[in-house]
Amino acid sequence: MKVSEKIEDWYRANYRDLPFRKTSDPYAIWVSEIMAQQTRIDTMLPYYETWMNKWPTIEKLAQADLQEVLKVWQGLGYYNRARKLHQGAITVMENYGGIIPNDPDEIQRIEGIGDYTAGAILSIAFGEEVPAVDGNVFRVITRYFALADDITKISTRRKVTEICKTWMKDSNPSHFTQGLMEIGAMVCTPKKPMCSLCPLQDECMAHELGVEENYPVKSKMKAPRELEVYTYVFVCKDEICLSSDDSDGLMRDYYRLPQFDSRYNIQGEELKKRKHVFSHLIWHMNCFLVFMNKKIELDKCAWVKMKDVHNYPMVTAHKKLLKDLSKLPELHQLNV
Repeated sequence: MKVSEKIEDWYRANYRDLPFRKTSDPYAIWVSEIMAQQTRIDTMLPYYETWMNKWPTIEKLAQADLQEVLKVWQGLGYYNRARKLHQGAITVMENYGGIIPNDPDEIQRIEGIGDYTAGAILSIAFGEEVPAVDGNVFRVITRYFALADDITKISTRRKVTEICKTWMKDSNPSHFTQGLMEIGAMVCTPKKPMCSLCPLQDECMAHELGVEENYPVKSKMKAPRELEVYTYVFVCKDEICLSSDDSDGLMRDYYRLPQFDSRYNIQGEELKKRKHVFSHLIWHMNCFLVFMNKKIELDKCAWVKMKDVHNYPMVTAHKKLLKDLSKLPELHQLNV
């Protein structure tokens, strides 16, 4: 039996019942694939359902306000994905008449659609024999061949993509792609893979040698940079000061609390120090609560009613701080 047949048979018998598995709508598949990147399926599902209820079509998403899009995405992380989805929808409406193209070159002209996402949409929605190589697929294929090439290298991606392309020839591309991803997610897991449940175990070289967890081979990432910052909650009566300064390149288009590289020359209550970890950066936050009789003017800042704070998409670290402070009687109006 061909490898693709084993994968497809296993998939049809074992796939998870997920909402985006019940459709061949390329837009729905596009949204699900973008949300699932760097995010666990059980985490992204509520966001997916909210998104699809709010913007069920590309046209609806293209017409949406970016701030509203970012607000719905809040909590999923890697926020540039939301911006690109929104801009991608606008591009599809303007350049492709609202229809996602099924051509590999054309589809990658759309914001946020690279090799992997293109492969996922083309194979799952359109039935095209175009590989979608993600972390799960890397893991299955490098273990199958005991392939010791570093998966951070472009040459390794090309090699794995060619293997995947060979495997999926004359297959059911939708079931093959989803099956390979599902095996990687559910069976061929990073730690303690459940090889006895895998349809490929008989031919898997890493399994035969008992070294499954040695693959894939990946060079170590650089340690995240650590930054000491000073975060201020400025309150005047029933208003709070929010900043739109995203000049540090983090969470563009999101609001935040005024935050500085050094202590601001103003008296306030020092709060518990907090830590927030991004993928490449760690904030060590020195936090201060300052009640004032008169509003101060700060660059790129605005004063908003505390009860309206929930209307603003906000940097996660600062939203968590405000949520904790909302328990204080003086800040009971904070709606976060």
